[in-house]
Amino acid sequence: MHTEYFHRWMDLLVAWLEPGERVLARGRAFELRDALRFDLSTVISGPGCVVAVTECRALWVSRDDKRWVRSLPLDLVTSYTEITQAHRYALALDHLSIERLQWVPAHQLLWWSWGNAEAVRPVTSSALAFSRRDTKAARAIRSRLQAIGVSASEPRSLPKHGRPGEVPYTALRAYTGLRPPRVRHRGPRRGLFTGL
Repeated sequence: MHTEYFHRWMDLLVAWLEPGERVLARGRAFELRDALRFDLSTVISGPGCVVAVTECRALWVSRDDKRWVRSLPLDLVTSYTEITQAHRYALALDHLSIERLQWVPAHQLLWWSWGNAEAVRPVTSSALAFSRRDTKAARAIRSRLQAIGVSASEPRSLPKHGRPGEVPYTALRAYTGLRPPRVRHRGPRRGLFTGL
């Protein structure tokens, strides 16, 4: 079931299609700034972005503004890397330089920066995260890249992170009938600063 924003954003992407260009797959994804340094489990939440894949490009958008539509011609992609973390999945795409609107700091003084502004900057990589490897959009991007002969880099697997308050597996093992280790109670410490 898709929510209201999905249809609005998909209509925005379809308006960008050339005559005769047809959509092979559509779905949800999450745009990453740097997939190799991200924890994929933290980015797969919220609306993310809407993705449409055609025979010659991938398009995605994460807001109602047409200035933020991302279009990546697949023939510009030089290599791609598949990244997994548990069941989460991302595609990091290295490509020739293209101009893209980005959020940048509005102010900068030495190494401090603050505020939000927009600027068109050249980019040479894009990354999209998906809830799992077998989504229609992820499969379509992979198959189109393979069909045009784009080389795949060695797949990366990021370490799984535990949830806050998660009990380690060893603590969940069944009791075997052996006595648990004895903990010695030391009692209150007496000394210089503990009171006499």
